[in-house]
Amino acid sequence: MADYSEWRARDYFQTYYSEVVLPDEQAVLAYQVDVMRARGQRFGRGLEYGCGPTLHRAIAASQYAFRIDMADWLADNLSASRDWLLADIDNPDWKQFTHYILGREGHAEPTNQQVEQREAHTRKVVRGLYISDARWRQPLGPERDAFYDLIVSGFCLDAVSDDQLVWRQCMQNLLSMLQPGGTLIIHALHQCRAYKCGERMFPGANLSKDDMQDVLLDGGCTRASIDVQVIPCPDNQIYGYNGILTASAQKAPR
Repeated sequence: MADYSEWRARDYFQTYYSEVVLPDEQAVLAYQVDVMRARGQRFGRGLEYGCGPTLHRAIAASQYAFRIDMADWLADNLSASRDWLLADIDNPDWKQFTHYILGREGHAEPTNQQVEQREAHTRKVVRGLYISDARWRQPLGPERDAFYDLIVSGFCLDAVSDDQLVWRQCMQNLLSMLQPGGTLIIHALHQCRAYKCGERMFPGANLSKDDMQDVLLDGGCTRASIDVQVIPCPDNQIYGYNGILTASAQKAPR
């Protein structure tokens, strides 16, 4: 099993994002968009936690939040995100994802101009990039306690360790940054003990649907708001997993 000193952001991009929008990513992006649209109004402050070297979740969220911060443990990942945020419209890395997101929002055939406008809008909405460790009690410091009304986290906390106790603590730390009444959208690998990035295998926490529901309840989310789904993706067995957990919940009001 590799540790994250061996992580290479470009390997992750090349493995999962460089060619097509994979079916599992289509499913979780669609889920994210549907949950955000269902709120009926824009969120004030959003956070993508554990962004990795990716922008597609921020691109999806940018239409629904006035500001978005992005945080990750690894400087290499944030450097890749910063490069895109500072790039011009000719950067091609995430255009196929932006095209898919716009299609999910009802644009039957998104034009190049619409894609460019959404990406330009995202670059304006993203305000801060932060180094953070989900194992810290206050992952972004005390000033971010109960700060965000939208948190999106994709395939991050379940990959910190193969120890579920570590994952559970990381989840509590993440939820501490969510305002009462705020919305969490989270994705994880289903029953995965290790996943592939490049030629290396990195840890997975081997999560079930019940694990996710229990940790959301323990973190102060209302039972009625919790939605946890398993999305089968048998073709991804070659990467170490054959299913995705996708979930959303609202933290209980004060």
